[in-house]
Amino acid sequence: MSDLRIDTTADGHRLALPDGSASLRLVPRLGLALPRYHFHIGRVVHAAQELALFRVQTTLLLGNDHTGQAELADLQLAPGLGAAQQTAALGALIAAAQALMQQHPQDFGDALVAELPGWRDAAGASPFWQALGARFYAGDPAEAQARLGAAWRSHLAALLPRQTIYLSFLGAAAEASLARADDRALPALAALRAAGFQRPVHARIDDGGPVLVWRAPG
Repeated sequence: MSDLRIDTTADGHRLALPDGSASLRLVPRLGLALPRYHFHIGRVVHAAQELALFRVQTTLLLGNDHTGQAELADLQLAPGLGAAQQTAALGALIAAAQALMQQHPQDFGDALVAELPGWRDAAGASPFWQALGARFYAGDPAEAQARLGAAWRSHLAALLPRQTIYLSFLGAAAEASLARADDRALPALAALRAAGFQRPVHARIDDGGPVLVWRAPG
């Protein structure tokens, strides 16, 4: 902790390695000013013995389950770092953020959330977005996010259905990409998993990227 640079702003605490190779932002409480929405990943079972039918369906339900939890955001890495170096650099920052949380539980609570961008194909397109979000918002999601920042997904949520969605209705490509991190985010995913973040049961509402959670011990 003593070797890190920690800058506190209205948006949270920016943690950076001394050599400038990596940084991230620790946000004390998520969604208090503007709700942040995610899809909860669930399941329903359809069974009929007479028809020899047993089918498990993955479901998506819009909600803001992580309101009030702390968040790791804006993970940034210097160009030219290899995958192992990226994972190591982010791992040091994640450990520092976890330690800061445990030192000040009154400020951060007991859970830490991290979102990763969802998988994209060789053309840079998100199958999940094309199957779901694009049906409700005809604009360019990258442009909207650049203009609105993290608030973009809060505005998008107002356009999406509140009813349970069966993932199978979205097609095979969207099913395969749900909660799958983009290839460029794999070093960050490795660092988060090594730091004790659990397998995702929530996904981003735009590109279906994984939302991982770490809960402080005790």
